[in-house]
Amino acid sequence: MGNNGVSSRLQLIFSMMLFGTIGTLSRYINMPSSVICLGRAFFGVLIILAILAVRREKPDTEAIRRNIGWLVLSSTFMCVNWICQFEAFKYTTIATSTLCYYMQPVFYILAAAAVLREKLSARKIACVIIAFCGMIFVSGVLQTGLHISELKGVLFAISGGFFYAMVVLINKYMKDISPVDTTIMQLALVSVIMLPYSAVTGAFGQVSITTTGIICLLVLGFLHTGIGYIIYFDAVNKLPAQTVGILSYIDPVEAVMLSAFFLKEPVTVFTVIGAVMILGAAAYSELSE
Repeated sequence: MGNNGVSSRLQLIFSMMLFGTIGTLSRYINMPSSVICLGRAFFGVLIILAILAVRREKPDTEAIRRNIGWLVLSSTFMCVNWICQFEAFKYTTIATSTLCYYMQPVFYILAAAAVLREKLSARKIACVIIAFCGMIFVSGVLQTGLHISELKGVLFAISGGFFYAMVVLINKYMKDISPVDTTIMQLALVSVIMLPYSAVTGAFGQVSITTTGIICLLVLGFLHTGIGYIIYFDAVNKLPAQTVGILSYIDPVEAVMLSAFFLKEPVTVFTVIGAVMILGAAAYSELSE
């Protein structure tokens, strides 16, 4: 493995470790989910544009123009995806919401089979079944049933995973546009969508402004979204897809560990079993047939 390969892997690991702290960070931002999404997208696109300016690079406006329809659709789904993700964090534990959210590879497999007519092999069907069983373990329904609040968190997380899978699927239809240009436009469009949505729903009136919350939101936008995405895409462009797929599971594993050790959230044997089933099935589906 060359130095470039090692460097790219370290970049990917670093970005995944950043993403794994999003759930814990959100605990300190006492704002409605739509406002968090707005701030994350707005500050994220600002730092990406600043980095491109330092690099003396410009977005490919022609490529953006050709794909604008798909960009608007994917950005709309990204709005729903992010809102569901942050709502899930509010209603259930970081571990439960993160693991249910990571059902997204399963949703992508099913969607790709239905829309892209990709072959649904016996191996992929087995992965789907195992992941769904794992989700049942993680949800806690086998232990005590689901309280309304807990059920909301699980449903929001699953919905977030579904809409994330839709974003990935729609990105397949985009032609001759770089991942960085795609991200810039998606974040910009998310900001444009979330600003009036937050105003109409009265979310700005529910914002609790604290120094900690503002700092965490800035970190989420600038570091986790802007810088994190740049590092992530730099690494992804240099690594095999299978390596990217496997290393991506650092994110949920770290999120579960942080919720247990830092936030003192309960992690049961059922959670561990479900985590192994969900992440194992998703990782196995990434491997070559």
